[in-house]
Amino acid sequence: MHISDALSQSCLKETPEILVDDEIDVDWIEAQLPVSPTKLQQLKEATAADETLQTLKNTVLVGWPIDQSNVPLNIIQFWNYRDEITAIDGLLYKGQRLMIPTSLKTEMLNKLREAHVGIVKTQTRAREILFWPKMNQDIENFIGQCSVCNKYRNSNSKEPMVPQEIPSRPWAKVAADMFQFKGSEYILCVDYYSKYPEVVRMPTTTSSQTITAFKSVFARHGIPMELFTDNGQQFSSYLFRKFASDWDFVHTTSSPRYPQSNGQAERCVQTVKNLLRKADESGGDIYTSLMNYRASPIDGIGLSQSQLLMNRQLRTKLPITANMLNSKVVESCKTQLAARQEKQKHYYDRQSSTLPIMNRGEIIRVQKVSKQWEPAVVDQKLFNRSYLVRTGDNKLYRRNRRHLLNTGETMLPSDASDGTEPMMDESPQPHQDQSDSSTTSPEKPKPHELSNALRQEPRPQQTICLESEDKGDVHSEVIINMDV
Repeated sequence: MHISDALSQSCLKETPEILVDDEIDVDWIEAQLPVSPTKLQQLKEATAADETLQTLKNTVLVGWPIDQSNVPLNIIQFWNYRDEITAIDGLLYKGQRLMIPTSLKTEMLNKLREAHVGIVKTQTRAREILFWPKMNQDIENFIGQCSVCNKYRNSNSKEPMVPQEIPSRPWAKVAADMFQFKGSEYILCVDYYSKYPEVVRMPTTTSSQTITAFKSVFARHGIPMELFTDNGQQFSSYLFRKFASDWDFVHTTSSPRYPQSNGQAERCVQTVKNLLRKADESGGDIYTSLMNYRASPIDGIGLSQSQLLMNRQLRTKLPITANMLNSKVVESCKTQLAARQEKQKHYYDRQSSTLPIMNRGEIIRVQKVSKQWEPAVVDQKLFNRSYLVRTGDNKLYRRNRRHLLNTGETMLPSDASDGTEPMMDESPQPHQDQSDSSTTSPEKPKPHELSNALRQEPRPQQTICLESEDKGDVHSEVIINMDV
């Protein structure tokens, strides 16, 4: 038997329990916004004038529908994080992040960009304190239009290697480059098939001396089908083009300021210079070093450069049997050379990424000399990854895709022009007399007119003087014929 006590039979009346006073809650939230009363009032008025945020506020206060199909269309984008949204004293918050009305987005973007810390850091900072739908995308697009940020952006990452095709026979394709050693100038030719180097000391680096050096090499090994060089002054002159035409070989040049394109010659120059440096410091003979290098087997092939080129081994200072010096037909090693090249490409490509193709008339940024990005417009894609771009001062530059940056800008900055005359008018053609080639410079187009002009009908073929490359104190130019 249970007997009820007096207190259980005389309960107190129920009263609503208030854990946190509304006024205290509002005061605490507003204290977390270190803004002036004027700015706070502006935020409240902009929020009150924003139709989407007002619909969202009413929905939050009344309660979200159980089914998503009953949510108003203009706020359905907030459905997935509806539990995080609160409405307090005329302002909306997602967690502790203030929700920004549409009318204040541009102002917030300008304030976020003030430090010019880049897209990623700006997005990270914004995600801590602010919120609006597609905020990350808006920040990326907004900073992408900032000329200051674009000017100092990091260089592009390297692209996957595009190796030169290995020829099917020796001395069919040859690469060449100039280098200096102990104050003397040298020219190096290397065979793409056998990797056999020829080194010629140059009394001067003029086009005529360069042509004489090539004639000497070609007289020993024959004329190649193709010669690959950079855009040095010696290789871009009218005399050298005439030499290539008279001797019936194709002359291909790499993109200016991108020596990697002529990687075969650059790598061979590095190796030969190391041989010469070591021979000089040890008191040895540089010609002996070159001879031993040509007689050494190539890794992964098992045959020396001389065997691949001349089907015979070289006699050096080391003792060797007469039978090994006899000429022996060497079967084609193209498969082994291709496998060796593919292995090099595999390791190179591990940290590379493909850059998107650029179209004619697209506004971009270009690295002309320094690592700073300057505004330009794509004039023409020449071949593979080589482009012709036109800067705001109406000068043309040939550059590799790695030296071009797609920023998303829709207009050339007004300070793109430096007031100089177009290069195509200030430089004479090499086969013309300078006094006969001077003409009146046409009116320079305004920066905002360049991209529109390039999207129009192609202009007739003409010869353009194109700045290409500096070799020390020597400034070189390239004359090319193309549809521009």
